[in-house]
Amino acid sequence: MWKGDALTYFFSDTGPAPGEWGHFAVGWDGKNILTYFNGVPVGKVAFNGPRQTLGPEGGSGRLLIGGSDHQNVVGRIAQVRGYEDTNPRAVAPESAFTPETLFSVDGDFLSYYLRSSSTIADLSRAGRLGVSHPGTLRGVALGFPTSCPTCPVPKFVVDPKAPNFANPASPGQISAPVGSAPPVPEGARVFDSFSRQNSTYILGGVGGLGSTEGGALGPVAWQSGPTIQGRKPFGILNGRAVPLTDNFSVAWVLPATGSALLVQSDRQNATYGSGVDTSVAFRVQDADNFWFVYTHDSGAKLSLGYYQAGIRTDVANYNMPTAWTTLKVSTSPTDGGINIVANSFDIASLTNPTMKSNQGCGIFNNGAGLGLSNRWDNFTITAIADRTVFETTRVAAPHRFWHNFPARLSARIYL
Repeated sequence: MWKGDALTYFFSDTGPAPGEWGHFAVGWDGKNILTYFNGVPVGKVAFNGPRQTLGPEGGSGRLLIGGSDHQNVVGRIAQVRGYEDTNPRAVAPESAFTPETLFSVDGDFLSYYLRSSSTIADLSRAGRLGVSHPGTLRGVALGFPTSCPTCPVPKFVVDPKAPNFANPASPGQISAPVGSAPPVPEGARVFDSFSRQNSTYILGGVGGLGSTEGGALGPVAWQSGPTIQGRKPFGILNGRAVPLTDNFSVAWVLPATGSALLVQSDRQNATYGSGVDTSVAFRVQDADNFWFVYTHDSGAKLSLGYYQAGIRTDVANYNMPTAWTTLKVSTSPTDGGINIVANSFDIASLTNPTMKSNQGCGIFNNGAGLGLSNRWDNFTITAIADRTVFETTRVAAPHRFWHNFPARLSARIYL
């Protein structure tokens, strides 16, 4: 993005595997450029602006789709949509992270490549400023984009791996490589590294975490509170648990034991803001009754509290050490003891008997705006003799994109 004296490049921390179809988006809110993959924010770069035009010779006023003279887009594109202002679908929480399978006619610019033609249709409702802008072939034979009627037309291909855009109600799901799960930690009753197929809201999906991978109890189903239109509050993206709703949410499993517990999950600081914070829910009875501990301010602070009958009580706030990787919380069903540790640093030790006999443990999203920062990995529950410890992780994501944002351009691309 050009500001008059320098270019600002934007990136993501995770992305698609080779050959994987996905939904990609980028938006700018006046402070940051955010990138999204499959409805999940995956990168943030500061940019206060102002945005400056490069002039017609630099391509300003034109949206270049399908590659440039540098071939910087290699792959297959099904649809492209852009908004002059905020996405009108972004105002409702239930649609905030829900990419459409087949774009509806509600953008300032909309085109699709489900046919071969030298003129790409502008399918927006009224066109930008009331004027339709059909796409035409251009080339850079003169050093800048200009009309090129002899250039090759976009080629329509039948890709058996592509979603079935002709049937948006049942387009099928994307298959992508999945990394091998790490070994189950010794003594774990429940273990989940989320090393399975991505689970988000794209292509009519409803998200969800499914069942845990291993441990003494074998697969255990993840539970959550009431859903909106059947969509689960958490999902999986590239081997990490991610929030899919833009609001308060909790998911948990039951370790089937009456002893004290230890729960663990790993974190890494990603370069572009993904996974800088994490959380754990413990003493969970249901979505209205549980304890929580979560980090914020890029992992520098930690907050402890609980919900009882849906009423929130904040218990304490703590400072975190630098460069921590593992958050641990222990809970005792006998005396109500709670112990919080980051790596080998003791953060807090207290006694509070509130809901001490509840055994559910899980993950917690504290509210809106945390889709990029919150991640969970290698979730582990271990029965211990005394107090329990939960360990959760800030995660480095590899590369991905989407969210509610002004001035957003989104596309489905095959890479």
